[in-house]
Amino acid sequence: ATYLYVTLMLPGDAIHPRDLAALRAARDRGVLVTIATGRLTSRVHPIARRLGFELPLLCADGCVVACGATERILKLHALPAAITAHALELLAELQLASFVFTADSIHSCQLGTRYHAYMQGWAETITAHHDVRGVVEPAAAVLLLAIGLEADVGHAMRALAEHASLIDVTTFEAAGQHVLRVSPAGTSKGAALAALATELGVARENVAVAGDYWNDLSMFAYAGRSFAMPHAPDEVRRAATHALDHDITRHGAFADALAAWMDE
Repeated sequence: ATYLYVTLMLPGDAIHPRDLAALRAARDRGVLVTIATGRLTSRVHPIARRLGFELPLLCADGCVVACGATERILKLHALPAAITAHALELLAELQLASFVFTADSIHSCQLGTRYHAYMQGWAETITAHHDVRGVVEPAAAVLLLAIGLEADVGHAMRALAEHASLIDVTTFEAAGQHVLRVSPAGTSKGAALAALATELGVARENVAVAGDYWNDLSMFAYAGRSFAMPHAPDEVRRAATHALDHDITRHGAFADALAAWMDE
C-alpha cells in the first residue's frame, strides 16, 4: 500500500530537528510527504526546498497546487473575475481594508497597511496600492480578504450571498477586528488533498494529516488519521483522531504524529 502524510508550516517556519529527522525518515521508508497550508507559494517553496519535498504542494488553502520540484503552478482555482471586481467595489464602498491574494503575493489597499504585520505570514510580498481595484489580472485572484468593523463585514457577507454558487464567504475574528474571506466555491485543503490522493493512487484510509487551525478541519474530515497540534483551538483538537500533547517548539510534535501513525 502507498501512504501519504500531509503536514503544515509552523509560525516563523520553524522546524524542530526531531521533526526534520522524522519527516526524512518517513520518506526513506516510502511514505509520500507534502505540505498543505494557507500560505502562498512564495512562503512555501523555500520550506519545501529545505525539506526536499518534490510532491505537489497544496497552497492558499487548496486554491493553488504547485510542484515541489520545479515550483511551477500545476492547478490554480481563481475567483470569477466579475465577482472579484464586484466584491472589491463593495469593500471600497464600505471602507474595509481589502486584500487580493494571487498564487504568490498579496496586494492591499491603503487601509490595509495597518494589517500588513498580521498578513505577513501568508506571503513573502505584500504590496500596498492607492486603489487595489484593477491591480491584479482578472484570472489571477484566488482569495479576497477584508478587515474591519463587524457591521460592515456582515453587510458585505450578506451582499455577496447572491453568488453562493460560485464563491464561499466566511467570517472570523483576527487582528482585533472582523475578517471576511472570499474563496472559489468548493475549494479547501480537504478538497485539494482528496484530489491529490486520488492522483497519487493513495487510499483515503492511508492518508494522515497534521493541522492546527480551522482551515484544517476539511483535511481532518477526509484523512484516515488526523493529528491536532498542541496549540490548536479546542474544537480543532476535538475534530482530530488524535490530539498531540507535547510542546511543539520544544519536543517535536510532528515526530510524535509520524511515530504514532507508522507504528499502526
